[in-house]
Amino acid sequence: MNQLLSRKRYILGFVGPAFLLFFAFALFPIAYNVWMSLFRTDLMSPSQWVGLENYKNLFEDRIFLTSLKNNLLMVVGSLLAHLPLALLLGNFLFHKVRGSQFFQSVFFLPCVVCGVAVGLTWTFIYNSQFGLVNSILDGLRAAGLKREWLSDEKTVMLAIIVVVMWQFVGYHMVIQLAAMRSIPAEMFEAATVDGASSWQQFKMITLPMIRPMIKVDAILIITGSLKYFDLVMAMTKGGPNHASEVMSTYMYTSAFRTLKFGYASAIANILLILCVVAILLSNFVFKSEKIEY
Repeated sequence: MNQLLSRKRYILGFVGPAFLLFFAFALFPIAYNVWMSLFRTDLMSPSQWVGLENYKNLFEDRIFLTSLKNNLLMVVGSLLAHLPLALLLGNFLFHKVRGSQFFQSVFFLPCVVCGVAVGLTWTFIYNSQFGLVNSILDGLRAAGLKREWLSDEKTVMLAIIVVVMWQFVGYHMVIQLAAMRSIPAEMFEAATVDGASSWQQFKMITLPMIRPMIKVDAILIITGSLKYFDLVMAMTKGGPNHASEVMSTYMYTSAFRTLKFGYASAIANILLILCVVAILLSNFVFKSEKIEY
């Protein structure tokens, strides 16, 4: 095997096809998108070179700034909703409660449902006339809390974050649960013999041991929150009055409705930069030493 790997043509034969696919479907589209963001173009008439004007206009665009704020709000909301709840549910099921496999499947099920289907379903749940949320508030004699949840600029983003949490908390729970199950059982047995409580075991054993997986999960949550599209488009299409606009929906609108492909490319590049920054920050915040059992 060492002799085989020492021959560069064999290495190229193994790595070459994968690299070509990566170049064709990742590197080249990114490079082309960066190039196109320097033009004003609708892809049909001749393009006009504008340099960095598209980027300058973005940060003078009220709608884009609103979409950027909403994306950052979704990042914070998703982190606060997903990580603690996923850890809580994962730790609960980790201790082999009765029916843990059933509950694991139930919690995980929403994330395999199409985002459009989830969005349309929750649109009915939030309906101000016959929706489940307002009906429950009526039953609790709390009619004063009833809202037009998706038509009110003050509540629309909160409503969407609740749906995101409902759909994906099971996915992140399974990730945390898998990390917990990789911890040697002997560590918990020794802690139990020493008289450690469940909370002490969670704090001193579970959390430190799954820290690398928490980092990976945080990256998935942050980058996913920056790229949400189908759920928002199905529920609100960015409304009302762009109150729920996110960068992906605004990029779609700029490209396919107003035919500002150069402008949409600039939005896509800002989104890519934010994802890269989020990964770097997550690596810094969750940096940890190598775990040895």
